[in-house]
Amino acid sequence: MTFKGIGITSAIGLMIEIQALERFASVKKLASFFGLHPVFKISGDNIGGYHMSKQGRKNPRRILFMVTMASLSNNPHIRGIYEEHTQKGMKGMAAVGLCMHKILRIIYGMLKHNQPYDPEIDVNNREKMVQKQIAIVKDKNRRYQSFDDKAPVSRRQYKKRTERKVSHSDNFTNCGIIVSAPSRN
Repeated sequence: MTFKGIGITSAIGLMIEIQALERFASVKKLASFFGLHPVFKISGDNIGGYHMSKQGRKNPRRILFMVTMASLSNNPHIRGIYEEHTQKGMKGMAAVGLCMHKILRIIYGMLKHNQPYDPEIDVNNREKMVQKQIAIVKDKNRRYQSFDDKAPVSRRQYKKRTERKVSHSDNFTNCGIIVSAPSRN
């Protein structure tokens, strides 16, 4: 109830759906239960992308959506996150989904540590993640190493490499057509 945007009925509804926090080993498991985890969707010739899975339970997701909509007008911290992502070019409903996931993470932390809502905790955690990402970016030395064809590879990769060498060793195509291109005169 200390989180602005969660009323009595929504708090009861979320607690009924979550039941016991021990059921979920991590916040990712809880997000999967709610169906908020991202999945890569592709259909036919369309270019795919990451979307909310919606494979979890429908009722808790509905409650969390209403909590998010109330938080966007009442909670300046969640409103700031929403505006930050919409200004970067994210669509409105995608930003709402992101805020739903953020609120779920906040609720998980509040229940796990048995503490009231404090936006400073989330701000500090976000700063730590930014610093951690900067440290990871600086440590990408292996990404730019030169190719070594003497390095150990799997059997499948070995077959692919030998087929590639055979197919590129001559100028003939695999379909058997050996005709030069006509010249333009």
